[in-house]
Amino acid sequence: MILKLFTGLSIYDFQAQFGDDNSCIDALVKIKWKDGYSCRYCGYKKFCNTKKYGERRCTSCGKPESATAKTLFHKLKFPPHKAFMMLYMIVTTKNGISALELHRKVGLHKRTCLYFKRKVMAAMASHCTYKMDGDIEVDETYWGGKEKGKPGRSKGSKKLIVVAIQKAKRGIKRIQLKEIENAGVKQLKPFFEDHIDKNAKITTDKWRSYTSLKSEYKNLIQIPSSKGKNFDNLHRLIMSLKYWLRGIHHSVRDLQPYLDEFSYKFNRNRMGGDIFNKILSRMVNYPEVSYSQIFNVA
Repeated sequence: MILKLFTGLSIYDFQAQFGDDNSCIDALVKIKWKDGYSCRYCGYKKFCNTKKYGERRCTSCGKPESATAKTLFHKLKFPPHKAFMMLYMIVTTKNGISALELHRKVGLHKRTCLYFKRKVMAAMASHCTYKMDGDIEVDETYWGGKEKGKPGRSKGSKKLIVVAIQKAKRGIKRIQLKEIENAGVKQLKPFFEDHIDKNAKITTDKWRSYTSLKSEYKNLIQIPSSKGKNFDNLHRLIMSLKYWLRGIHHSVRDLQPYLDEFSYKFNRNRMGGDIFNKILSRMVNYPEVSYSQIFNVA
């Protein structure tokens, strides 16, 4: 269950509700201990408050725990109200917002904004809980510039993305995106297993790796792509993705977090103001991640 702490898209309403640090800490407390306090060291259920706002101390082992500890707000080095404002802008700005633009709007260092945004993007990654069913289309695309001598599925230095859409009566209901090393069955099969129900009606092009999946996905059919004409909805989505990547982020080093953001927002575009509550809950319940983990540095 997601607590409805904020239901709207108005920035004025948001600032009125979360314009100070204590209001933000109150929201974190409600989510973190929504089922009641339990000491993460000894499991004891009773606590007393400390001098630090929102912090609780176990009355058995005496160890304190803040509302931000062991969440994606862990060891926050700037005011919580600025973190909430960045989170609000990331999830509600229709076409996305770059770390540079966050830096301009909230007055924090660009690298700080990028680190926090990447934490938000980590929380946006699919949990693989609800698999796509119904009518599904799957194809791959490339991200990166054209390279001479690299036709077909030879990607060179470009990045390869597998794209799946769940069709609705009109348009697309849900999407999933994943960067893969190559278009072989060893790369495609885990994507199918994570995101697509085995009873779904799946349509792909004639690529041989999809043929190998027919033994497990009985309703998979293959048709000629005809340069994308037989997959109109899917290829319109691909064009939207590439436009979004070029227009907002200009250059992308680690592609998957950006694919996660695009998918998360696309799949929840009808949630309205509840999208903030959903991502805030994920941020609190997601384990802390370090700078080195986010950016894959030693």
